[in-house]
Amino acid sequence: MRAAGGCVIWNFAPPPPAFAARDLSDLLGATDIFVVNEHEALAAATLLGCAIDDFRKAGSHLSGSGCLCVVTAGAQGAFVFHPDGQSERAEAEPIRPVDTTGAGDTFVGVLANGLDEAMPFTSALQRAVRAASLACLAHGAQAGMPMREQLGR
Repeated sequence: MRAAGGCVIWNFAPPPPAFAARDLSDLLGATDIFVVNEHEALAAATLLGCAIDDFRKAGSHLSGSGCLCVVTAGAQGAFVFHPDGQSERAEAEPIRPVDTTGAGDTFVGVLANGLDEAMPFTSALQRAVRAASLACLAHGAQAGMPMREQLGR
């Protein structure tokens, strides 16, 4: 993918059972953007030998492999940890969630789409957080996914 000029985005959801640390390490080395939720960040960091109880520290640790680590955190939005130690956050919109099923899938899909359309990373990230927030306003994964027109540019 990289040889063809593409970006490798990997969503660690759900964490595969009996996944070996070496497998995770190898895949992280081939990943540009690693997307996890808070629980998956802790599980991945633990698998790599860094058992901590703070998803921000876990995200920072995971980015040490050389990829961006994006940790989705529900109402807190999304946190991005860069390999150089920098971090950023995209805040979620305040909503009253009806059903969170599919919010993570919506986030990853909208983020990937934004990057494919050459949006700046921060813009694609904010759009993905908005889409995930909107996805929580209806029952069911597909019914909640917002249409492009609802997201703006």
